[in-house]
Amino acid sequence: MTSIDARRRITADRRDFNHYRVRCPFCDEVVGPRFVTREHLDVQPSAPYAATVRCPRCREEFEVIFAAGS
Repeated sequence: MTSIDARRRITADRRDFNHYRVRCPFCDEVVGPRFVTREHLDVQPSAPYAATVRCPRCREEFEVIFAAGS
């Protein structure tokens, strides 16, 4: 059974993400809303609950899950 890289899913505060204070888990580049490739609107509690992001530097794709209450 293949193990999924734990860096592909990170948790962050939505405000930090919106203000480009979240770092790529692969290369430490700062990412934010401009680099979203998909918003996960179908997951509760509030939309968007998560977003798929592609890092502009290393081109790795990962999911940012917004912390509860953010």
